[in-house]
Amino acid sequence: MTHLWRKKTRVWLAGLACLLLVGCATRVIYYWLDSAIVWQLDDYFSLDRDQKTLLDTEVKGLMAWHRQHELPIYARDLDALAKAVASPMTPAQVTLHLDRTQASLARTLENAIPRTVRLARTLTDAQVARFMADRVKRQQERQHDFLTESKIGMQQEFQDKLRERLVFWIGKVKPAQEPLIAQWAEWQYEMMPPWLEFQGAWTRELDRLMKQRQSPDFGKELTRLLQQGDGLMDGRFTGYTDQSRQRTIQWLSALSQSMDLSQRAHLYTLLKEYAEDFETMTRSR
Repeated sequence: MTHLWRKKTRVWLAGLACLLLVGCATRVIYYWLDSAIVWQLDDYFSLDRDQKTLLDTEVKGLMAWHRQHELPIYARDLDALAKAVASPMTPAQVTLHLDRTQASLARTLENAIPRTVRLARTLTDAQVARFMADRVKRQQERQHDFLTESKIGMQQEFQDKLRERLVFWIGKVKPAQEPLIAQWAEWQYEMMPPWLEFQGAWTRELDRLMKQRQSPDFGKELTRLLQQGDGLMDGRFTGYTDQSRQRTIQWLSALSQSMDLSQRAHLYTLLKEYAEDFETMTRSR
């Protein structure tokens, strides 16, 4: 059931990403998230009436908690980040703001896990089998794509996606920033094999847990998998997680150092607008 909430969290985070792309529609999209989560998971699992009622209750509970406890923190952290990006950021500064983001996600996960356990215990074997079969199929497709696509083609795709995101966040990308984009794409390609291997190990552990979802230890084991999943297989993936984090910190710092005044102003304005949106939502909840 781990990936049920990971899927739910992915929908929720996708919605939050949308918030950062629509300006004045922020409140509309945020208040729509609970319905979007329920609709998608209901469609995916073909829930019965009692399960739909439980899911609706749990999602509304999560969103109510998030509005009360996390929105004020979002507003504060985004305002602080806006001030920080106005000047070149050191790796230590990037680490501080990354830690704040991870702490927020950890708090959300902590609130979501008990809700996950309650819903997981209601799933039938057929619902779980459908869920797992779809996950395995998606992994096989990703594995096939990696094995059949050329390295150059995949790296170009990574670069195009990153460049598109950067245009939104900082405006026009400068020629001097192209090497950073190429470096990021190279890292993404390099990490694909261990990431695919990890996804396979994680799914096998999830499948094992789901067969024991009525066990008294299910909640504890689910928490372990969600919070410390990279410790699977004697911790062989933990090093990749740490390496990816350090690379991300260094890369973001380098990007910050490379930005000109117009790019800083662009990013500062976006972050301040989102901070103000969340602050308004906090006052009006």
